[in-house]
Amino acid sequence: MLHKSRMSHLFLLLLVVVLAAAWGCQKKGEEVSMNKPEKGEKAEEGTKMPPLPSKIVVPDDVKAKWKAVIFEVTDKDTNEKTDYTVNIGDTTPLGDTGLNISVEAFLPSFQMRGDVFTSNSTDPNNPAAKVKITDESGKELYDRWLFSLYPATHPFEHQKYGVILKNYVAEK
Repeated sequence: MLHKSRMSHLFLLLLVVVLAAAWGCQKKGEEVSMNKPEKGEKAEEGTKMPPLPSKIVVPDDVKAKWKAVIFEVTDKDTNEKTDYTVNIGDTTPLGDTGLNISVEAFLPSFQMRGDVFTSNSTDPNNPAAKVKITDESGKELYDRWLFSLYPATHPFEHQKYGVILKNYVAEK
């Protein structure tokens, strides 16, 4: 019986070693990078980086249906909230905050398709607005998408003000 038990242990040990080698286990303390290679570096053999969307395509039916978006600005000191309606394509100051917001595009059903940001519907299934926020000197503070259903995704980071996409306005 002792002999069979030793054989079982040896077999299990061998199985663990083979599986570990097959799965490419890393050495203790070895770091595995999941980051995109820096400019000029090559991706590791066998890995492909997905292309980042590089253009925004707003379908004509979306352009015809939606005219503006509503942002909620929160003063973090007083917790006071103020709404601002901004037409798509326009730039406007956000009250006396010293911030200006530009609405580049609104996609009611935001999706990434290949190298394109677009909307697959005119219905607000995943509403997102592409915005730029600048300070009073014109310095760009933010140039990203705000999502109304997921305000914590790519939030506008500012020491005094929070800005979220609150709502959207359809043509009448």
